[in-house]
Amino acid sequence: MQCCCGTLPFCVLMWMLPRRLPLTVLLLLLLLLRAGSLDGKIKVWRISSGQCLRRFDHAHSQGVTCVALSRDGTQVLSGSYDGSVRVHGLKSGKMLKEFRGHTSYVQDVCYNADGSHVISCSSDATVRIWDAKTCEQLHGFRPPAAGGGDKEDPGIHSIQLHPLHPEQIFVSNQSSSLYLMNMSGQVIKAMQSGKREGGDFRAMAVSPRGEWVYALGEDSVLYCFSTAAGKLEHIMQVHEKEAIGVAHHPHRNLVATYAQEGPLFLWKA
Repeated sequence: MQCCCGTLPFCVLMWMLPRRLPLTVLLLLLLLLRAGSLDGKIKVWRISSGQCLRRFDHAHSQGVTCVALSRDGTQVLSGSYDGSVRVHGLKSGKMLKEFRGHTSYVQDVCYNADGSHVISCSSDATVRIWDAKTCEQLHGFRPPAAGGGDKEDPGIHSIQLHPLHPEQIFVSNQSSSLYLMNMSGQVIKAMQSGKREGGDFRAMAVSPRGEWVYALGEDSVLYCFSTAAGKLEHIMQVHEKEAIGVAHHPHRNLVATYAQEGPLFLWKA
């Protein structure tokens, strides 16, 4: 991989936008006000002009941890430290729906392929699937336990639909393993780094066709897995300080990583 450096971490969120949006291209920028405690706000920006199109000043009662757009670009889906998942209307500026059931903070959210379901994961170690209209929880599951005995299951930080098989979902938790699962919670493939200590995954990204999955470890190493073989194919040290996140460009072979050291790095996959 080759690297180039930047300082705009919002690019990571921009790449996660759906391909088919209205003529107005939107960027979701997650604002966390760090003044003793987190006060979560969401802003929606027009990329071409930098104009703020919508503010959600009271999106959640606690800090916002994740955001996603509906397929038609009219609604914002968000998760929070308050344990809730909410849907906000871009036109109305109001909260439209709320999904409750997680017992710890929500780490990641997404819609399924046709928008009929909302999927969320949490530090309570569960993935939950909700009816997008009724807010009813339809199903919930956990990845396989990483250890035995009385050890608690690790929290889940990332979920992402398989780009070519939307009935399958990649799940990554705070361990050195990640999983390709179906919506019933059955494991299709398990992928491990083989590192026993100090290499728990912090974030995950999937290539546009689902051929590769990248996991960023707490050791600031980027682990690249082949989804066809379910094997680790490449590792690379990408940062010196504590790693935070990773994202894959939706159309090009570019991977972005960022860490506490500041700059965002772009890697040619």
